[in-house]
Amino acid sequence: MSLAPSASFTLGNLRYDSHAAELSVTLALLPGVSGFRVDLPSAADVSFQPGDPARLDLDGGEGSQTVLVGTVRAVSRGFRRTRVVAADASADLAALRSASTFVGQAGGDVIARLADEAGVTVGDNDLDLSLAAYAADQRRTAAEHVAYLAGLGGALATVDGDNRLAVRNRPDGPADAALLYGRELLEIDARTVSAPAPVVPIGDGPAGSADADDAMRPTVSPLPDGAPSPGKDARWQPAPVLRTPGVAVAAAEAYAKAGSGAAQRLHARGFLLPALRPGMVVQIQSLPDGFGDTDTWLLTRVVHRLRANDAGTTILDGEALGTAGGGLPRLLASAVAAVGSLL
Repeated sequence: MSLAPSASFTLGNLRYDSHAAELSVTLALLPGVSGFRVDLPSAADVSFQPGDPARLDLDGGEGSQTVLVGTVRAVSRGFRRTRVVAADASADLAALRSASTFVGQAGGDVIARLADEAGVTVGDNDLDLSLAAYAADQRRTAAEHVAYLAGLGGALATVDGDNRLAVRNRPDGPADAALLYGRELLEIDARTVSAPAPVVPIGDGPAGSADADDAMRPTVSPLPDGAPSPGKDARWQPAPVLRTPGVAVAAAEAYAKAGSGAAQRLHARGFLLPALRPGMVVQIQSLPDGFGDTDTWLLTRVVHRLRANDAGTTILDGEALGTAGGGLPRLLASAVAAVGSLL
């Protein structure tokens, strides 16, 4: 049985099923922007404008899948083709540089407020991050603030296929999909690189809880106490938003887990697989000898490409599924001692 990939997209109030000469879709975790670019024949009816709704559905031959819902961002007309660029809510978050300050709100609530400021709907919001205050300075976009807060809480942020912001806990497995080398996947580049020094977020606060009276009082010692010294074996990242030992050690654990899989990276190409999205976990089966022991990967970027008279292509970028480790017992022990001294 041969697969017949196809694309259907709506731009404004016009639907196109067979007009695309070339289509490219990029889906990324925040703070990256997800969108698609499509080339239409110059003779095609183009009556939409930037700001009009956009929707893309792809069918790899096994059923249609909504890949992206958003708005038209740009229309470029030429003699041979009309190029249209559309993006989802990640572009709205990337365009906003908020100057808001949030006091007494948890990380998930801060993300919801930033999304509301950008006009973005929030779907899943699993972030568990206790904060005393957070200042959304304009050196970061709202997308960067969301990704930063999600990372401190051990989560990933993306925009789902329904154009809703989704903040979900970094997965531990099992895999969401199994892909067979030689069937769905045609090329695989699995590489191991030198692991950089682990990043340790360093907080600034002595309080036992985020709502304590002294939660905003600065300290001169690092938080968590007993963090590995900065240098070639550890890189300190100032994170004054971490005001309590418990939150600081949880953030250190989240960073260690995220970094544990980053040294093993995946780049793969296969047939059109529109169901795959960043944040999913895939298991690659029937790998040839020499690819190591890692067969489960966290997808960080997915690109779909489709051209006229083409079978369609999906390109996957990912990293090994991270696990906790790397100096965490020491950090946990110091955090427990610090919390105990405040009770």
